[in-house]
Amino acid sequence: MDKMILQANDLFKNCGFPYYICGGFALDLFAGKELRPHSDLDISLFQENKRDIVELLQKDGFAVYKRVFEQAGPGGLTPIADKNDNKLDKVWSIWAMKDGCHIALKPREGEADFFEFELISDVQSGFNFVEIVLDSRDNDDFVLRRDKSILRKMDKAISFSDCGVPYMSPEVVLFLKSPEVYTTHEFHANKTPGDFKAIVPLLSDESREWLMSALDIAYPDGYDWLNGLL
Repeated sequence: MDKMILQANDLFKNCGFPYYICGGFALDLFAGKELRPHSDLDISLFQENKRDIVELLQKDGFAVYKRVFEQAGPGGLTPIADKNDNKLDKVWSIWAMKDGCHIALKPREGEADFFEFELISDVQSGFNFVEIVLDSRDNDDFVLRRDKSILRKMDKAISFSDCGVPYMSPEVVLFLKSPEVYTTHEFHANKTPGDFKAIVPLLSDESREWLMSALDIAYPDGYDWLNGLL
């Protein structure tokens, strides 16, 4: 298993709230092997625990930022002072990093509290960066951020590796990768289609049927992946 996953799990395993590896590393955990190199480590948890995770990360020496999205351009990052920072009131992506990580920050001119970022390397090589993605749940249902009418039972949405590392189930990862930005943008276009082709043959019938249903709901005019799932 990837050393970064083990280090992350060691940090989070006694945190007292649910967390799970997501993104490309989750697909690796499901497949039992590395499918491709990864540009970052993504870990998900639920909105109600966002202040707890900020406190945990800062205690471990991470600098923590709110990811800010803009209509034009890549957006940037703004620092989070502590778990009580009101920047956490409305947030779904938190970046945490240590010195030596593969991302460089540059203050935006005229904005002392805002940083632009640049990838120094396309591959993360150490546990010195993590993106925290904040999800929602409703009792025993995992609520899909892409469309809140699409649900997945919690015991189906989160799986566990043989050594107990929690990860987002592959059908949920693929659904979250279905928006156009993940299939056509140059940063993702050489990743997502390959992820789909590698994972679909490994899905159970139930997982495949859930993914087909979710895509039908989200894309009523049709979606290319549906042919590959039949």
